Amino acid sequence: MSADPFSSTYDRCLYNAPLRCDHPHQTAQQFPNAKFCLECGFPAALSEQSEIVGERGTYRIVGFVRSQGMGRLYKGIRINDGQRVVITEYVLPDRAFNAQEAQQRKATFTWVAKVSWNETEGRDFRLVFPLEAIADDKSNRCYLISAGKVAVSPTLEQFLKQNGALSSIQVRSLLSQVLQTLQFLHAQKLQLPSGQAKTGFAHGNLTLESLLVAENFYIYVGALSIWEKLFVPSPATFATSTPMQDLVALGYLGFYAWAGRSTDAKGEPLDPRNDQNWSDSDPPLKEFLLQLIGLDSPSVTAEAARQRLLQLPSPETSPIEASPKSTTAPPRKLRKRRLFWIIGLLLLLGLGAILWFTRLHSTPIHQQNFAAFESLVPTFDDVNRVEPGTYPYTSGSTWVDVLNKRPINNLSVRDLLTQPRKTIAAQFNFTSLPQASVVDAIANNQVNFAVINDVTPLPDTIDRVTVAYDGLLVFVPVFKAQNLPNALEGKISVDDLRRIFTGQVTRWRDINSNLPDLAIKPYRPIEPEALQLFQQKVFNNDQTLIAQFQQIPQRSTIDTLRAIDPDTRSSQQSEAGTIGFGTFVQTWDQCKVYPLALVQGQAQPVQVRLRKSTNGQLVPVTPNDN
Repeated sequence: MSADPFSSTYDRCLYNAPLRCDHPHQTAQQFPNAKFCLECGFPAALSEQSEIVGERGTYRIVGFVRSQGMGRLYKGIRINDGQRVVITEYVLPDRAFNAQEAQQRKATFTWVAKVSWNETEGRDFRLVFPLEAIADDKSNRCYLISAGKVAVSPTLEQFLKQNGALSSIQVRSLLSQVLQTLQFLHAQKLQLPSGQAKTGFAHGNLTLESLLVAENFYIYVGALSIWEKLFVPSPATFATSTPMQDLVALGYLGFYAWAGRSTDAKGEPLDPRNDQNWSDSDPPLKEFLLQLIGLDSPSVTAEAARQRLLQLPSPETSPIEASPKSTTAPPRKLRKRRLFWIIGLLLLLGLGAILWFTRLHSTPIHQQNFAAFESLVPTFDDVNRVEPGTYPYTSGSTWVDVLNKRPINNLSVRDLLTQPRKTIAAQFNFTSLPQASVVDAIANNQVNFAVINDVTPLPDTIDRVTVAYDGLLVFVPVFKAQNLPNALEGKISVDDLRRIFTGQVTRWRDINSNLPDLAIKPYRPIEPEALQLFQQKVFNNDQTLIAQFQQIPQRSTIDTLRAIDPDTRSSQQSEAGTIGFGTFVQTWDQCKVYPLALVQGQAQPVQVRLRKSTNGQLVPVTPNDN
């Protein structure tokens, strides 16, 4: 734990650490309206039921959690919708910051929150992103709002104190996860509020407090320097953070975690140059950490470091035995014909919940069609004959969105699939590649398998196996002022879709006189599987109609969903007449758009979104459902 930067300014603090002291919190409990600690005058903690007003909602304090870094953490809720949040409070006390300094830092704090992160294809890299940043106009306090509860997970420092030193396998897992997060951060192309673009971004504040240990040992990264260092009093100065410094800091954290402590008996930082401070259970890991720290030839990038880590011999294997056989090398029998499915079939269908299948035509589905599915094992623990090792894989299009879904406990599918069976040392590591490079990666033995859409052309040397089905959802915005879902009675005909997406009608009232007099704003997605299925089902692959369809403006499904924001007036004006479609996996859990039921000819509407009724039956959703 680092020294409290406010200790000299608030020398009456009983613990000489006002940020860490519990008296500001006790003051808030005894006197809910108190602004300052009764002992030393440091800003008091926030009392329960206090409310903070932001641009995206009003937040209520539920309870104090702990001090961490330069802030104090609270559990809270967003009053608007009951969403659980974590509120990090930062202070700019008068004794440490003059009025001009405080104002400048508050302005920078809110500016940082408006930086546009390029979260490509919605991937989750276990980085604690802020929901919003709030600078209080009436006090020298700032608040960082984070969704969910991950931000109050135990810090690595707390985890080590409670559980002791990590094993070498745990250290490897920690390093792999954080390197993946850094790989994402360091490759960021940030869109600044000024409109300028910035390439490359360093964390700059990797410490035992900024790494969070969530359930099942998933490591999240928070407390980025871009906001933490704003609240360190002058005259403290900081050099510009670099990606290389992040790698060095991570090397030290891995060293401390393996040793179970960060200081020696004299209270001095633990020295990696002293062999007595190292475990001898995993020499390859020791060598790797020394490279990160820089005492040996350092790694160049987070990506290169992670690839080297994944290629290290396992702790149970001696270097002599490991040398002729790399853990990343695919089995010999797969080299003649690269299989996309290998473990993919096992994993994807083992989940069970990732099988989606929708049809525009009402066709009976017989039970025997599911015979193969019913014969699958129910859980990962029932899967046998998975050899220990590291299996790099990649994907394209829809599967990237599947990886980001969170079926349980704030864990993404990507997290769950990294080591699906805890009793077997088999790791499946996702490698991000451009769509055009996926097939080459398989052909060149860079990855063991890939999960792609069915429209990607493949050479004869690569096999494909169908492992899951996706479908389409046609959607319109849920705006109270211009309520298209209600006006359309929750449905639309395939004929009307055909007219809309070939430009034959341009206003909603042209379809039905009872509809609003709004311009229709259709958008084609960019996802090839969505386009192919739409062309097949709506246009019957008619090339004349498809040529007209290709004149419709194109926008990715994610960009369309982002543009639709029921809480902003500008979005209500610009997106009011929008209609789009996308793959089921990208759109099924979006509450700001309504999935329209489809009508084919005289048949009954087909609504693929279902909900549970009061008697437990599954029934189609309607525009009246929340």
